Amino acid sequence: MTSHPGLILLVEDDADLRAAFEFTLRRRGYKVVSTGCGLRAVELAVEHQPTLAVVDLLLPGQSGFQVSHALRERFGDNVRVLVMSGYTSSHHRDYAAASGAEAFLAKPFSEVALIDAVEALCPAPIKSQEPFETRRRVKIGA
Repeated sequence: MTSHPGLILLVEDDADLRAAFEFTLRRRGYKVVSTGCGLRAVELAVEHQPTLAVVDLLLPGQSGFQVSHALRERFGDNVRVLVMSGYTSSHHRDYAAASGAEAFLAKPFSEVALIDAVEALCPAPIKSQEPFETRRRVKIGA
């Protein structure tokens, strides 16, 4: 099973944050499929075969830990996982890594931090006209 380059599965239960993250990622050239439900996330991954999943930890249906584990179990290294959360203890980070996440992004984070974390795991499919770092910085998340 091969993933689709530049396709990101975004799993965030806060609709406003999900919309902001989608906007940021699409502006950078990524294709995005998204959901606010942990159970739906795995279904979307099977259907769309993303390159990267960006997953919040606290989700309805099943947790981000469970989503990460299910993605790793089902797709192996074909889908990379970036976990994001406001819960940033070493316990949460360690458990996220044990569940299959390759990176952890602590909320709140800047738009630049999101793009940097995503591009470290999944290079942008198209380059923008100006360097991302020169754009206006805003904080995303609680």
